[in-house]
Amino acid sequence: MDDDNSALVEPVHAESFFSVSSTGEIHERLSYEYLDMSHYYSKVLRDERLLAEEVNKLAVNLQYYLDQERVEINRERVRSRVKYCDIFLKGNTDVVAVVYLIDFAGQFHKGMNIIETWLEEEITPYDFEILWRFPVGTKVTELETALDYEIYEDVVCLWALGGEEVGGYEKMAFILPASPLDTR
Repeated sequence: MDDDNSALVEPVHAESFFSVSSTGEIHERLSYEYLDMSHYYSKVLRDERLLAEEVNKLAVNLQYYLDQERVEINRERVRSRVKYCDIFLKGNTDVVAVVYLIDFAGQFHKGMNIIETWLEEEITPYDFEILWRFPVGTKVTELETALDYEIYEDVVCLWALGGEEVGGYEKMAFILPASPLDTR
């Protein structure tokens, strides 16, 4: 990998989608978008060996940062694991996306459940959005975060703009529905 070219890749946006199941499994799709004026990733995508090396490096790097976070579900520590990573060109532009799939799980209870996260505090260099999708009928009762947010029934939307302080302690309290969604 040519570090001079990869240094020209500038992060410009991120988005994350968490899918929460009633079993306690949580699946995240995390996408970072980069401005790639040097077309570094276009070159990487044309070479299977370079692509495999870059994807592995990206996954290992993200796993390192996930290992620095503390996440608890109902006061039990859980571990996030990178399960997939790939690089995608965003049409005929100088923007590329690095997409990760991340899994973690805990034990949910009848009644109140709490997900707590301790993150390093930082100033975000770019805008980002996070969506949490809970099982239909979930009631989100409390949200503590440095981010701006809106709660739409069983969907939580959080966001920050570049230059804002993010991280620190975050908490989501919610009550799962008594029974799964009837899909008849």
